[in-house]
Amino acid sequence: MLLSSNLYSHPGIPLEDHLIGVAELSDLFLSEKPSEIRERLKSICRIIALTHDIGKATRYFQDYLNANEKEKEKLKKNKETWHSLFSSVCAYYLTKELSLSDEIYPVFAFLAIRRHHGNLRDVRDDVLFDNNDAELLHKQLESIVDESFSILSSRIQNAGLPLLLNKQIISQWINGFARELRQIKKFLRNINNTISNYITLNLIYSILLDADKSQVVVKDKTVFNRKELNSADWVNSYKKKTNFPESPLNVLRKKAYYETLSHDIDSNKKIYSLNLPTGLGKTLTSLSFSLRLKEMIRTKNGVEPRIIYALPFLSIIDQNSEVFESVIKANNIELNTSILLKHHHLSEVFYKKADDEFESAEAKILIEGWNSEIIVTTFIQFFHTLISNKNKSIRKFHRLVNSIIILDEVQSIPVKYWLLLRNILMTFSEMLNAYIIFVTATEPLIFERGETVGLLNKDYYYKALDRVTMKLLLNSPMTVNNLSEFFDLSGKKTYLFIFNTITSAKDFYNLVKKKEITVTYLSTHLIPKERLKRIKEIKEKKYKVVVTTQLIEAGVDVDFDIVVRDIAPLDSINQASGRCNRNGIGKGEIYIVKLVNENGRKYASYIYDAVLLDITERILSAREEIKEGEFLDLINHYYKETREKKTQDVSRNLLEAITKLRYDSEDRSISISNFKLIEEDYPKIDVFIEVNEEARKIWREFVGLRDIDNLFLRKKTFDAIKAEFYQYVISIPMNTKNMPQAIVGEIRYVKQTLLNDYYDVETGFITKDTKSVVIW
Repeated sequence: MLLSSNLYSHPGIPLEDHLIGVAELSDLFLSEKPSEIRERLKSICRIIALTHDIGKATRYFQDYLNANEKEKEKLKKNKETWHSLFSSVCAYYLTKELSLSDEIYPVFAFLAIRRHHGNLRDVRDDVLFDNNDAELLHKQLESIVDESFSILSSRIQNAGLPLLLNKQIISQWINGFARELRQIKKFLRNINNTISNYITLNLIYSILLDADKSQVVVKDKTVFNRKELNSADWVNSYKKKTNFPESPLNVLRKKAYYETLSHDIDSNKKIYSLNLPTGLGKTLTSLSFSLRLKEMIRTKNGVEPRIIYALPFLSIIDQNSEVFESVIKANNIELNTSILLKHHHLSEVFYKKADDEFESAEAKILIEGWNSEIIVTTFIQFFHTLISNKNKSIRKFHRLVNSIIILDEVQSIPVKYWLLLRNILMTFSEMLNAYIIFVTATEPLIFERGETVGLLNKDYYYKALDRVTMKLLLNSPMTVNNLSEFFDLSGKKTYLFIFNTITSAKDFYNLVKKKEITVTYLSTHLIPKERLKRIKEIKEKKYKVVVTTQLIEAGVDVDFDIVVRDIAPLDSINQASGRCNRNGIGKGEIYIVKLVNENGRKYASYIYDAVLLDITERILSAREEIKEGEFLDLINHYYKETREKKTQDVSRNLLEAITKLRYDSEDRSISISNFKLIEEDYPKIDVFIEVNEEARKIWREFVGLRDIDNLFLRKKTFDAIKAEFYQYVISIPMNTKNMPQAIVGEIRYVKQTLLNDYYDVETGFITKDTKSVVIW
């Protein structure tokens, strides 16, 4: 029987068991990586895992662990209780013992452990060490019980440390660490400033974070064992079992599908492009190509890639997930979370593998760690895993290694980040053997010619289509009143009106609903539950006229005879055209208008970049009509001008921060933490709208959380209702004049009896600022 040190990392978990358990999970996570990465990092990650919490051996930390909740709050603030610096110094010297050719690894071991309970900072701020730090570490070292530490050291040396730790060795390390850090600072100033250092540090840090959290929370570690799936023919099988009627459009879909699948795959080429017009089956085609690529990588490298499918908007995640579910079920595969996972900030905290369902705490760890074969997620989740300083985001970074990443609707990526994403994706894909597939109807010029592999002849498919004619009404600006009188809505055709602001959309809806036609309205002013309900009804053709903001544009599979779009950048206009006559029955029409308010100002100017609008208007100004077959040439012209005229300074500043490992800076320097895929122009606050008894029940459960003293249990209980809770929440600007007064924590609350003051069941939140244009 092994002796116990009687030291603990967490309540009821012996410290040596935790350290060894984290090392074993690190090994498991590395075993999924390509052999070159596995061999390079195996020893380093094992040392980091075995030492990351060794500072918890101090009497100060053990006293903290045994204290009651009130005493813990007090002890938590004492520096003597902290353990990360002590642990990181040990890891630094032990990694040096490996005599690695790259001197950066001991520094990375130090940084990963130093910040494993927080977020990464500027490395210059973390390589500081003075006499006060040395005194603190000596004080902590002296408090450690010799006999306990001897047992602990023996256990972790047997598990893979290069030497047997004792207090004398650690004391010498502490005494020499200030001198060591002077050398580190000099070294950091002179290292080659490349993206590769950022990627390596993130990978090491990510493996530690995931193994650490998973070891503590997940009881049955066999959940991390993966099952090989022979999935290359899944989509083919699904298509055979599904009746797709013969039509000219389906003939084109079929041709595009088989052209993509017949493309020879060169495993040395990492970035691919699937550029097809809207409605030609990009989702199924990209999935099928990815499954084929997955099998090739498994055969070549002996490791099983994950597929990560990222989309820009929550509104289309369910839609695309349902397609994947249908494919999996058609192949008689039992659908569970270990095979297909939806992950975004409102995801239900539920995880199932085979017959096992996991408790919410375990489920949350498994979901947020992307423990699945196919992950459907948002751009926010993906890009903030790739570019971040945050512990929670970087934790799943290692899942990107050896993965197949499908980026759908990539035209929604802001122009200012094109250079940043080009450089980081190219380096990342080569270093970590990741494959990236860009999927879009309008491919932005993020990469240079020859840097991506086109999977089909996109020109052919655009020129083969004649579903839609674009009619340009830009010479005479219109008011909303003018627009409501311009179209005769009494015929048989269906209409989709897309507006740039909520003010113009609401005004138009209120005019149209007076006519005797079926009409509905969509915007972010409506609670998510109602938005999803209306999108479902729209797909079921329940409305003749739909009035909406831009939220319906990208990827939502709706179809109308006529689409009317307020002027916008050309890529947005092209997306709007994809909601018109998708199935090629007859001829669809899309009208582009220039709406202005009572002061003559374009509504488009409130939300879109002036340069992008100017490029669009100049491209369109000479035309009255544009056929669908001409769209590709126009969008290529638009992107060429956009790249020439829009600065990439934001990208260059962030790339500099990445190469200098400036994760979060306290001075005014741009740091990695400044990256935000979606910029918020104004601070917002969440408001819960109690629209019915069901919402009232959920709100009562939320309010009841305040009675739970244990913070961990309170979070766990909220996780169980979170997905349903946020179905009734909208975000409004903090300067809204009609701000609800009731507040619980950080959430405002509108109860049923006050709905008339704050929420309209047709158009959502009631704004009372009549002097300005509402754009949120």
